[in-house]
Amino acid sequence: MMQAAKERTASLEIEPLILEAAGRLLSNEGPEALSVRRIATEAGVAPMGVYNHFESKSGIIDALFRNGFDRLRLALDSLQGIADPSEALFEAGRHYRSLALAAPQLYQLMFFRVVPGFVPTPASGLVALESFSSLVQIMDRAIATKVLPPLEPTTAAQIFWSAIHGWVSLEISGPSFANDPDTGADLLIRSVIEGLKVSESRQE
Repeated sequence: MMQAAKERTASLEIEPLILEAAGRLLSNEGPEALSVRRIATEAGVAPMGVYNHFESKSGIIDALFRNGFDRLRLALDSLQGIADPSEALFEAGRHYRSLALAAPQLYQLMFFRVVPGFVPTPASGLVALESFSSLVQIMDRAIATKVLPPLEPTTAAQIFWSAIHGWVSLEISGPSFANDPDTGADLLIRSVIEGLKVSESRQE
């Protein structure tokens, strides 16, 4: 009886082991290292164990994609309690950049489609949408409190996200020429917020 319980526990632990191994390979060697055999060896499991839990390499990549956006959503959700909406937006930009720089290979998997043929599943697409929705909520609060003019919040959030994404993309994949990237990134985030403050709604 005890032996069966141990086997069940070990089985439940295989999936996180596989994802941790895949994450290490992605971080250290890039997406080219993400073969089922390499992941299984890194995780210390049989290749069949990988197939049993994820069916294919695409399943593992999809899980990494989903986990990346989960991290982003949790980071943005943690800012909802900041009283000043401008500071919440500023910290949203900083958190976005920090997550990207902490895991650049994962960031590229999420946004640059570096794995040929990989298409996120609908469920993972919803997770990505939820992370964006967290930013929309922060933007919506800034509009509701009149920190920003009556912009359409989804469009305003897309503008904000695009600006930070552009900066981060240059930092990760180049060319990036900023002498002080941290100061430059903060200036960009503040500039986008100030630009939104003086913009006018295009809604009729």
